Order: sequence, then structure tokens, then C-alpha cells
Amino acid sequence: LRLSPRLTRSLSSVIYHKTKGNPLFVSQLMLSLSKEGLLRPSLSRRRWEWDKEKIQSQKLPDDVAMFITGSIQALSDDVKSAICVLSCFGAAAEFTVIKTLEGALNKNLVDNLDVAVREGLLDKADDKYRFSHDRIQEAAYNMMTILDQGRFHFSYGMALAPLVAREEDGSILLAAVNQLNLAGPEAVQEKSQNVIVANLNLQAGKKSMEMSDFVAAYSFFDNGISFLRKKHWEEHYALSLELFDLAARCAHTNGDVISLNLLSQQVLTKSQSFEDKLNVMYYAMCVLASSSKLPESIERGLKILSRLGIDLQGCESGSVEACVQETKDLLSGYSDDEILNTERMTDQTKIMAMKFLGKLEIGMTQIMPKSAPYVTQRIIQLSLSDGMSPVSPIGFVHFGSYIAKLGDISGGYKYVKLARSLLDKVSRENAGEVSCFGTQVIAYVEPLQAVLEYHDEGYAAAMASGDVVRAGLITQMKCSQSLFAGINLQALREKYAAAIKFMEERKLRILTLQTQYQQQSVLKLIGIDQEPKCVSEGHAIFATNKSVMRIYYYLKMYTSFIFRSYDRTKENAEKYLTCIGNSWANLFLAHAFQAFHAGLISFWLARKSREEQGWYLRGNKSKLALKKWTESCRWTFENKWYLLEAEESFCNDDFDAAKSYYEKAILSAKDHKVS
Repeated sequence: LRLSPRLTRSLSSVIYHKTKGNPLFVSQLMLSLSKEGLLRPSLSRRRWEWDKEKIQSQKLPDDVAMFITGSIQALSDDVKSAICVLSCFGAAAEFTVIKTLEGALNKNLVDNLDVAVREGLLDKADDKYRFSHDRIQEAAYNMMTILDQGRFHFSYGMALAPLVAREEDGSILLAAVNQLNLAGPEAVQEKSQNVIVANLNLQAGKKSMEMSDFVAAYSFFDNGISFLRKKHWEEHYALSLELFDLAARCAHTNGDVISLNLLSQQVLTKSQSFEDKLNVMYYAMCVLASSSKLPESIERGLKILSRLGIDLQGCESGSVEACVQETKDLLSGYSDDEILNTERMTDQTKIMAMKFLGKLEIGMTQIMPKSAPYVTQRIIQLSLSDGMSPVSPIGFVHFGSYIAKLGDISGGYKYVKLARSLLDKVSRENAGEVSCFGTQVIAYVEPLQAVLEYHDEGYAAAMASGDVVRAGLITQMKCSQSLFAGINLQALREKYAAAIKFMEERKLRILTLQTQYQQQSVLKLIGIDQEPKCVSEGHAIFATNKSVMRIYYYLKMYTSFIFRSYDRTKENAEKYLTCIGNSWANLFLAHAFQAFHAGLISFWLARKSREEQGWYLRGNKSKLALKKWTESCRWTFENKWYLLEAEESFCNDDFDAAKSYYEKAILSAKDHKVS
């Protein structure tokens, strides 16, 4: 390096520690560090520079590791024993875990591991002991027989187990459980240990769920189940039920439908009461709701609620406006403060019934939009009479959405804000759904660019609680609204690809199908004519879900119009218009953009079609809707309203007025930075 020993002392000490001074290995390690960019020339300083801390934590090259591995045999038995203990924990272990284990085993581990550090076998940094190379850990681990490995894993786990209750961060718990699970059920020596290990896995799974790691959580619950003995349902019913329930929840979150079905079957067979079956019945309903079997999901939900004393049969025949007005009248007797300070619901059966109502609402709003407000009404009634539950904010946010769709944007916005405030009072368990549907109403009041940030908040909340359906829906909405906001099409293409991958992995088939339709439109605008990959159950979903059908025909209508294909535009526009009344009960920002494009297309068809008057009236209806929405948010809707005014004037041969409105639309778009 052509530097004085004084300047290179920090580097040379680390290199010597890692290579034991072997000249060949020094050369190899220096070359490796240079390739990794940890030893590099600095043009500004005109000399070599390095990062000592990163080099210390860098793994050795393979051949250097093989040489140092041979030196293990020369160590004392105590040091070799300590290295074997460390190897049972993998590539590294936290110092606190080793120190705790040292006390539990009454064995000097720390001093002996420090000897191994000085010999270059281990690194000690960031409060961890870490093997210098995987081969060293492997060599130390293989010094034990397979039987000894299992025995030691189990003894280390059981030694750490009594100390779990004293800690706060969960590191000892996770270390203990991982050791026990590596040993497996065959390492158990006493019957009582099965229950201890199963309970520890239950605690570790819950800790992982708190950290939103549902894959790890499922693994812990699954391992906990494996430690249960044959008659566990009879001897340890409560523990068995909780392990199976939580494993089923994680399987649902992870998109593992096969495991969910197997776990659910066990619970349905072994449960001692109908109430104990409710959790797995709820997860089964959720799976159906994301597939072509949404109608079956709704039917099951109605039957379960009926058994719980909540009868919703016949609600499809009522009037949406009348139901919303009844709910308004009910809420008029309460102030916001009274609602926010309502006592919590305590009846566990009713809390579970509320969950089914919440799931039923999101299903009905897609394919039974006239029934959905009655579900909302029942959620609000139960919240006011029996106390607020984690589902209560869902009822209020959907109610706000229905009010806004009926034309009262400010009234809907008020209930959306109330729902968001309720989350902090009762629970943020359903923050993802509240954000998902609330953001759609907020978009009619606040600028579109600001609304996109609410999606990030909602996605994070949904993933934190394991609500992958809502996370998927938010992802889809953000993609579509990014298109409306004028995001670069190539960047949007990547967003759609990532969104579809997320949905496919979690078996969200309805959302996958909808998002593929949107992706296809983006690709067409880029110039790529590519049919979407066939979604499992795609035809069945399309046939039973008017909301999916509406999106499909809207996008077909839109892309046909962009390429000025008159016949296809007219055909798809007519099909799109037949879907509007039987799709989503909620208000979405997409509805405004659909109305805008339908207006543009209607005026265009009016100028070219024999059915001029009919298309003109449809365009006029869209124009009036945009004018109404402009009153609540000029930022997003004003330029689009002006464009429809211009198109209408053009249809009426009032070219001066058309020119004036086009100019206003351009100016408004510039002022509000929208496309």
C-alpha cells in the first residue's frame, strides 16, 4: 500500500487476526477486500483507505477458512466445547444469549469463546459472537454426533426456557424456541416437556405476529402443534385450540390455503362448541371472498350470523337511500365525543359476530351493493348498543363512503374522519380497511397528489395486522390513481408487475384479475399488445362479480377510445353502462375518472352516432357529476369538468364557448399540477 506502519496498523492487526500471518492468505484476503470495495484508493486523499469495522465483520475466503478450521483441534477441550455450543445457534449468537446460557449451564462460555476470537475462529462485534466463516461453524457443529446435536439443542433450549419470563425484548424466548425446534419432538424426555415447548412456541408465534412476521409465526405455531401428544385435544384443549386458531390465521395471511384447510378441519372436528369454531370459519369465509366463490362466502356469513342471533335475510330488497337515512337519524342522537367515548364491547360472541359483519360488508359491496348499507347499519347499531369493537371503525368508514356516493361529500368526509379517530380509541386492527375506503372519500376533498400518501399509510397498517386483502386492494388503488395522477407509464408498468406478484402469492384471485385488466391497458398505451396471463377461476369471477365486469368494460372502452376504434368503443361503453348500477356500493376515486372518460366518450359518440341524443344525455350527466365534485375539490376535478363543458359546447357547435372551456381546462391543470 506504500504507507507507513503507523497508518496501516489498524488494518494490519485485523488482517493478522483473520489470517494468522500466513503470507499466502494475507494476499488472498487483501485481493478479496479490494474486490468488495472495503480496501480502495481515494483520489482526494491520494492514498488507500479502508473501513476497519466492516473488514472485521467480513467473512473469510473459503481456502483461508479451511486452513483455520484445521486449528480447532489444537484448542483446549474447554474452548472446543464452547465453540460447539455456539455452533448450535448457527452463524452467530447474541452476547446476552451466551451469557444467559453460561449461567444456566454453569459453564464458562464467554472466556473460552474469547480465546477462539483471539485465534481468528470467531469475530466479536455488535454484541454478537460470529463465526469467521460458515465452514468453521460447520466444522465445529460436525464435531458432535447427530444424536448429540439433538440432545444439546434440547438441553440448551430447556436451560434458557425458565429465563424467558424475566426478559422484555424476546431474544431469549426466540433463542430457546429455535433450539427446541431444532431438536424436535423426538428429543423430549418427559411428558410435561411437550406442553412446555408447545407453550413456548405459542409465545414465540405471538411475538412474531406483533412484529408482523406471519411466516415465522406460522412456523412457530406449526412446531408447537408438532410437540403436542396424541390426546392433546382432551388433555390440553385450550392450548390446542389457540395453536390451531393462530396457525390458521397465519396460513390465511400467507396465502397457504392447503394448510388452512387442514388446520380448520381439525378445529371443526375437535371443537367443544360452535363459538370455538368461529375463528376458522371466519378464515374460510375470507378465502372464499377472494375467489370466484364470493357468493358462497356471503351465504356462509349470513348463516353463521343467523346462528349468532343476527338476521340479515331480505335486506337486498330494501332501499339504499332509506337505509342510509335511517342510520343518519340514529346517529343524530349522538355527538362525535359521545361516539368516541362509548364503552368497549365485552361480549366475545358479539365481538366475533362483528368480524363476520365486517367481512360480509366488503363482499356485499361488490356484488350486492343494495344490501351492503344494511350490514353497515347493523354494525353501527351494535356499536352504539353493546359497545365499540375493532370492527366499529369499519362501519363508520363505509357509512361515510355511502353518504358520499349519494352526493353528500362533506357528510361522508365527516364520518371518515370519525372512523379514523375511532381507530385510536378501540384498536388499529382494521386500520388498513379504514384507510383503504376512507382515502377514497378523502380524494374528493383533498388534492390527488396528497391522497397517494394515505395509501402508503394504509398499506403499512394492513400488512402490520396481516390484512393482505386490504393491502392488495390498496396496492391496486394506488396503481390506478398513479395513472390518473400522470405517473410515467414505464414506472407504472413495474408497479403493476409487483402488485400482481404480491396478489398471486397470496391467492387474491379477484384482485389479481382486476389488476391484470388495468396492467393490460397500461401496456397498450405503451405500445405492447399483450393478453394477461389466465387467472385461476377467472371466468367464474367475471360471471359472478359485476364490479370486476365494470372495471373490465371501462378499460376496454377507454383503450378503444384512445385508439379511436368507434365500433369497439361504442360496444364496450354500452356494456360498461349496464354494470354501473350493480357494482360497488362505495364511492371510489376511480368512479370520478370513469365518469370523466365516459363523458368524453359519450360526447364523441354523440358526434358520430345515429343515437346522438342518447349519448349526448349520458355525456351531460357525466359533466354535471364532475361539476358537483368540483365544488368539493377544485384541485382534482375542475380541469376535467371544464373539458366536458368544452366537449358539450363542441357537440352544440358553439365553438367559441368550446375554445374558452378548453383554455380554462389547460390553465386549471397547470395551476393544480394534474393531468
